[in-house]
Amino acid sequence: MKNHTSYTIKSGDTLSEIAQRYLGKANRWQEITKDTGECFTENEARRLQIGQVVYLPSSDNNIQSNSNSSNKNKNKKISNNGLKFIADHEGMILHLYNDPANHATIGVGHLVHYGPINGCEPEEFKRGITKERAMEILRSDVITAENTVNKLVKVPLNQNQFDALVSFVFNIGETQFASSTLLSKLNQRDYNSVPSQLNRWVHGSCKKLPGLINRRRDEGALFSK
Repeated sequence: MKNHTSYTIKSGDTLSEIAQRYLGKANRWQEITKDTGECFTENEARRLQIGQVVYLPSSDNNIQSNSNSSNKNKNKKISNNGLKFIADHEGMILHLYNDPANHATIGVGHLVHYGPINGCEPEEFKRGITKERAMEILRSDVITAENTVNKLVKVPLNQNQFDALVSFVFNIGETQFASSTLLSKLNQRDYNSVPSQLNRWVHGSCKKLPGLINRRRDEGALFSK
């Protein structure tokens, strides 16, 4: 349709929610039309079908077609604030040390090699590193978590939301994130459930850990900004 942008209905969509997201106001749902150009009645608006194509007035600059929204987070990167957030919660040690699992580690939890320090570590690490170098290594280490969020999250994220989820995935790993209720709810556009779902991931060795409680609280707060 001329001067309109198409949108394909997905699970959980309502016209009001689509209007809020793309037109700026929920009550503009009546401007969304069917492929015939007719407006929806209230009864029809309550009976949307997954896969149904609707049309939004394209004069609004913030409207994007559904084909673009599915790739909304493609190649998104963590911000400097997000990196600092992870470093603050992981901790930063500028010399070699053995982590709780007895593996050689440096910087912000960067694994040098499996097993304890044995003298075969790179000379750079033996000398110790700067804070700036630790952050460079962290930026490289979070790429896997960035890729996981970009790949698995199917709904648009702002920068704070993306940073919070990268921190979460960096901590728990892709496998657990992929099977989590948090991801399932988020992909149904239940953004409001994310902070409470984060708060479920606070256990270690079958008990709640204060460090994880604080981290999940802060990740939830960052996501909600």
